[in-house]
Amino acid sequence: MAAPNAFKGTLSPLEAAQAMARGVARACPGRAVILRPLPDGGDGTLDVLARALGAEIRDFETQDSCGRLIRAPFGLVPGRRGPLALIESARVIGLAQDPRCPFSSRSTEGLGRLLRHVLDRGARTIYLGLGGSATCDVGAGLLAALGVRFAGVPRAGLETLERIHDVDLTALDPRLARTRLFVLVDVMNPLAGPSGAAVFAVQKGADPAELPDIDRRLLGAADRLEAAFARSARDRPGAGAAGGLGFACALLGAHLVPGAATVARLTGLSAAIREAGLVLTGEGACDAQTGYGKGPALVAAYARRLGRPVYLVCGRIDRSFAPLSAHYARCASLPPGLPAADALSAAVAGLFA
Repeated sequence: MAAPNAFKGTLSPLEAAQAMARGVARACPGRAVILRPLPDGGDGTLDVLARALGAEIRDFETQDSCGRLIRAPFGLVPGRRGPLALIESARVIGLAQDPRCPFSSRSTEGLGRLLRHVLDRGARTIYLGLGGSATCDVGAGLLAALGVRFAGVPRAGLETLERIHDVDLTALDPRLARTRLFVLVDVMNPLAGPSGAAVFAVQKGADPAELPDIDRRLLGAADRLEAAFARSARDRPGAGAAGGLGFACALLGAHLVPGAATVARLTGLSAAIREAGLVLTGEGACDAQTGYGKGPALVAAYARRLGRPVYLVCGRIDRSFAPLSAHYARCASLPPGLPAADALSAAVAGLFA
């Protein structure tokens, strides 16, 4: 069975699973491979859940994190009490941004507009995947799109957080109170502090020297937002996901759930492992963070319980991953000089040599 996460920037979880299957075919012709790609709320989550749940993919005109108009996909699964909606934040405010767009000006407003649209379509259960975002605005843009008013702030973003003083909830969309919102987080970090949202800002384009200031801005905004909502959310596991989007969703009453575990449940991962003789998993980079709810760690835990060996292939294996390597029967990284899909197939074939 092949159950990888995305190889970020090169292969989606499904593409990675297909490449793994080709590697098995090279090494063991005729051997059947079950595909169970396992995103963790980030890249590829929409496609995998839509395939598993039979969702119809539609699109909606909204804006990316830089304010440019885009057509963003979402999924709808029919139901007696209204459709279930599937949204992936990376498809709206993802990391593939114009480098000329300043990091501090990026906003989650476009994601909030899409969320409001699926409410208009009658959705009362929503799965929202977080991960791979280009933003760090504590979800203020999303809240603004859903009706929260920030006095004197024309567009909510990181650079305007300090100007937020009055937070008015009177126009907040009332349908949210009647909606089950499940937010799939790929990290369990709190909003602020040494392991808060700011630690991921560098990979989104922030200067490392700015991190203390970003953390301070997030905390200041959290003070005002928590006072307005009369709810504390900054220390919730996952509040720091997607630049604080987890925090904003928690204020709205969302359930913050581990992304990989939720996808595993919805796609029947455990049953598929039980059918398999051997399990393949992997992702773009494996390091100490892999043990904190990432897909490969979850696959290994399921497989151990069911007595199945696990082979791991990662684009890069960091030295900090060494203590975790004992959970896998074999580990390999991608060979250099090949396109990602070919390299992954070759690495998998090599595991069977």
